[in-house]
Amino acid sequence: MWLEQGGNVGIAGTTDDPLVNMDCDGGVIQRSEIKPTLMVRTRSRVGVHAFYFCGSPKLPNIPTDDAGEVRSLWEYVVAAGSWVKTDPATVPEAERENAGHYTIEEDLPAAWITYAELPKVFRDVCEAAKARQERKPRPFDPKKATGQHSALFDITAEDVVVREGGDPSPSKRWPALWHDSETGINFSLSTDGLIHCWRHLRSFNGLQALTVLSGYQTCNEAGSPHSKTVGWSRVTGDDGAILFSWLYAKKHGYIAEDDPCPTRALAYIAKKHLGYTAKEGEPLPREVYRKVLNILEVEY
Repeated sequence: MWLEQGGNVGIAGTTDDPLVNMDCDGGVIQRSEIKPTLMVRTRSRVGVHAFYFCGSPKLPNIPTDDAGEVRSLWEYVVAAGSWVKTDPATVPEAERENAGHYTIEEDLPAAWITYAELPKVFRDVCEAAKARQERKPRPFDPKKATGQHSALFDITAEDVVVREGGDPSPSKRWPALWHDSETGINFSLSTDGLIHCWRHLRSFNGLQALTVLSGYQTCNEAGSPHSKTVGWSRVTGDDGAILFSWLYAKKHGYIAEDDPCPTRALAYIAKKHLGYTAKEGEPLPREVYRKVLNILEVEY
């Protein structure tokens, strides 16, 4: 078996099944908030992965900044029996002998779950997203591609602010575009053309902002830290960020209907769905390209 050979296994829900994976790693979500079901204790030995089924329409992917994620549509969690190297000093003392291991926490059948039964933090994220969708965006003329590249890469941070109903006045503070805001002064657009989140101390260009709005990455993941000593934007080198920001831009009128799908987005689909790794600087083989276009049309 793959596990016996030292490999790991991931479990993902798709658009065609009722599987919903809930990643409650980090210890933010209390056990009392999690509906009893089949659960796996994660490698940090703090959080759990909970496995459910749901009816139609299927629960969406729901990322949070630090409480975990709901992963139901082509996003995976690691299964029991897997192991990832983990520093024992980073896990609770009583669990250090199991550091890095994914183990069965609750040996129960996978339960069915509804939106109302999700932990509050996930529902809050969804309600905030709904409120953003209900915000009336300003008129925006879709950008058209010039040549062979997608107009996605021409979208600026100011374009996003205008389209999403923010305030483009330089350095004026206003409510956040993509997370709830108690103060109403979490965001600003700087004179150098970047969106700033003052809650998480991150900055965003147009592509980074669209990646967060698409739900593919969180504010903390996609943004560039204000301090150069604390990480980087995870949009860099992530072809999935290109795909999901392009899909969001197309759906919400940032780019024209006939805008070509970026090459890196096609490469993401080829690798994720077909196991084909594109060679840098080279087009996809014709047969792979046809299959990718079909997947793009059907699945996305």
